[in-house]
Amino acid sequence: MKRNTPLITLLTGAALGVVLLISSMLANPSSAPPNYSAAAASSAAPASSAAPASSAAPAESATPAESSEAPEQSPAAAPSPAPTRTTPTRADFAGRVGGGGGSVAVAVHGDKAIAYVCNGSTVEGWMRGKVQGDKLVLTGKNNTHLTASYHAGKVTGDVAAHGTDYSFSVSTVSKSSGLYQATAEVQGKKIKVGWIVLDDNTQVGSVETDEKGENAVTAPKLDVATMTARIGNVVLHAVPVSGVTGSGF
Repeated sequence: MKRNTPLITLLTGAALGVVLLISSMLANPSSAPPNYSAAAASSAAPASSAAPASSAAPAESATPAESSEAPEQSPAAAPSPAPTRTTPTRADFAGRVGGGGGSVAVAVHGDKAIAYVCNGSTVEGWMRGKVQGDKLVLTGKNNTHLTASYHAGKVTGDVAAHGTDYSFSVSTVSKSSGLYQATAEVQGKKIKVGWIVLDDNTQVGSVETDEKGENAVTAPKLDVATMTARIGNVVLHAVPVSGVTGSGF
């Protein structure tokens, strides 16, 4: 009996070790070896870090970065260009009024105009005003007024002075023709004289015998070469009223 005791003890210990090993395996049937788990973890890490990069790119392109600059303003609409002026800006016109009862002269210099109408005696008047496109609206003393349009070297309209109305259509004139004026003092009174000289060398003129221009008489003949005329002993020195040169404006 004593000889078999160590063998039995050895066998009993071996059997107990086998039982413990089987129990341990049954308790963790799917546990992987340590080396396998570490490799799996290291291979999974790059995949998880790459995933956000691929998903972030579309988001960035879909939503553009907000700019701090103010939105660009639409340019203001360009103003419409001013209509081209086809009428002359510097010109002199003169001619007889309708019916031949007198003459009218018009001088245009830029945006200003001067006109004179007379019948060679009691009907006469000076007018001034602005050029409005191809329209002239000029006024003067004693309700003297002129309304006309001008183009293609001609002025056409109506003029009134001392209660007399005239219609007219007059053309441009040559250098020595056109409108002339002179002022002087005669017998203590200031007078103003106007002459209209036509291209056929005929002329007509009147003298305002008072500063208000209420009364007029026939003017002496103007010597165009010397630009002088006489009233008694008084020599009148005339000057042209010309839109071409700007004289008299």
